[in-house]
This record gives sequence, C-alpha cells and structure tokens, in this order.
Amino acid sequence: MRGLLRAESRLAAVHPTSDAAGTVATHSAGLIEFSAALSYRRAEEMPEALALVALPDTVHCSFVETIDLEEDRREILGEILALSETELGFALETVLRSLTITAALSEAVLQTRAARVAPVRHTPAAALQTLALDLRDAGFGARFAPTWTPVAEGAIGLGIRGAEHELERFLEAHPTWMVI
Repeated sequence: MRGLLRAESRLAAVHPTSDAAGTVATHSAGLIEFSAALSYRRAEEMPEALALVALPDTVHCSFVETIDLEEDRREILGEILALSETELGFALETVLRSLTITAALSEAVLQTRAARVAPVRHTPAAALQTLALDLRDAGFGARFAPTWTPVAEGAIGLGIRGAEHELERFLEAHPTWMVI
C-alpha cells in the first residue's frame, strides 16, 4: 500500500510548528484576529481594567491593550486560536459580548473588527500516513496530535522542537516534502 501512496504523491508542503519533534498534525487551529476601541467622554469614566470573561482551556486568547488618555480611548488588539470552528465562533462571541457589556456599563462607544485569518484545517489521512512513514524510515519518531499553529491550506503541520536542524535537513533533502 505504501508504494501506491508514493506513486500518487506530489511535492507536498510541510509547515514546521513548535510542537515536539516528529508530531504530525492531525488538524491545525483556526485563527481569528480582532480589535476593539472603547471611546469615553472623559478619561475619568474609563475603568481601570477590562473585565473580560474567562474562556475555556480549549481556546487560546491573547490580546494587547493600549490606553490613550489624550483621546479618552482604550484599544485592544487580540487573537483567538481554537481547534474547532464551533469553539472559534463561541470564543469570538464571548469576547465581543464581554466588550459590549464593558462598554455599556461605562457608557463608552465601542467599535470592533474581527477577521478569520485561518480556518481549522484537517490533514488527509493519506498525507499523515505518508509523512509518518517517511519520518520513521529516516530514524525519527512520529506521533499524531493537533497543533495550535495555524497551517496553510494543503500543508501538513510537523513539530520540530528539539530536532530543528535534523528535521529541516531531512525535509529539504526529501523528494516528496518541501518546507514552507
């Protein structure tokens, strides 16, 4: 069967991730970037801190907040990562609802933007198998797990942490795989 897989394979893209070396990504996280601006009539009306609702462990959310006292404005830039489209949408809804409540309670004008930068991507089983077998044949261990690193369409996520140079050399020399 492996010969059939090889005969059908074309040059495939591999996206290095920060996961442990040899971790072949079964699927990769989706990414939403968001921004919000809360404008106040006076700086004194601005709460000292945002009260954002906690998200479940199945979602990663990070943001940076800046305050402009001259403009009476608070700006937030953030990103949300999740391993399913449902969790990605739920997390965005939760963050926006939390910001809306904060704005309403402090009488601020709220402006928001959100964009899905990368959808959740699932790796085809044949590609997973082929990469895992090639890794094994080259003397590397292989395991399967999702990755929190968004991966481009058509690419396979591969953890390289701990064997960065060795795996990059393997991929660059291999006739089936190319590093993106």
